[in-house]
Amino acid sequence: MRSLLISGLLTLAAAPVAAQVLMRPTDAPLVSAAAEAWFQLREPIQYAGELYYPAGVAIFFNGNSMVRTGHYNGVPLYADATRDPYSVVYVPIGRGQLQPYERLRRGDLAGTTGSVAPSFPVALRPDGPVTQMAAAAPTNLPLPVGAISAFTPDVTPPVVYAVAAPAAAACACDQPAPPVAPVVAAPLSTSGGPLVLTIRRPDNNDGLWLRYDGVTWVSSGAAEPRTSGFIQVGEYAGFPVFRKPGGGDIYLETRDNLLAPYRRKG
Repeated sequence: MRSLLISGLLTLAAAPVAAQVLMRPTDAPLVSAAAEAWFQLREPIQYAGELYYPAGVAIFFNGNSMVRTGHYNGVPLYADATRDPYSVVYVPIGRGQLQPYERLRRGDLAGTTGSVAPSFPVALRPDGPVTQMAAAAPTNLPLPVGAISAFTPDVTPPVVYAVAAPAAAACACDQPAPPVAPVVAAPLSTSGGPLVLTIRRPDNNDGLWLRYDGVTWVSSGAAEPRTSGFIQVGEYAGFPVFRKPGGGDIYLETRDNLLAPYRRKG
């Protein structure tokens, strides 16, 4: 009897154990950015310390490949698990569709294309064509009150025309001909159209924000490398919160050992 009991226990211990893992698709978004001013104005959004710009056509939500990664002004943001991380985020715009927002391939992404061909030109180096193109836009144009910026592509310099006097009139008398006033043409863009001014800036766009320690904090710039000068002062949604000694801003981890700054609103 004892030998039978021991052999039964050995049989149970040797039997393989099977486990079943069920993957639950991501729930479809319930909040849409269709009525948000920043979406209607096609403004860039800030995520993980970088700016993302609207790119391409809207796609349909796929819960089997998309995961929620954060939010912008209360609107959830999603990422495609089949694409390289931190290259494209998706913003729900209603009717089961999402608008892609793409990060420019410059800075630490210069010279790379990612897993899918990007929508914007790729900079070959940090001071490549993308940066030069952005810096070439004029900055001294007159702006109406509340305008975000002014833009005119490739403004040409003024053209000066000299009008010569007729030869017969020059010989009619011995007096010198009167000075000719130059005719100055107004500067135009290469397309010949007028200057383009943006519409007024929204009054209620705080950008990326969060609630910490009973206070609202808004994003205040690009992410910084984490160094020993940062001190952990708390947690937010399971993530450590850092501060610089004597500083008022707080910093949250984003990726690749970078910390994104947030300043207190108000």
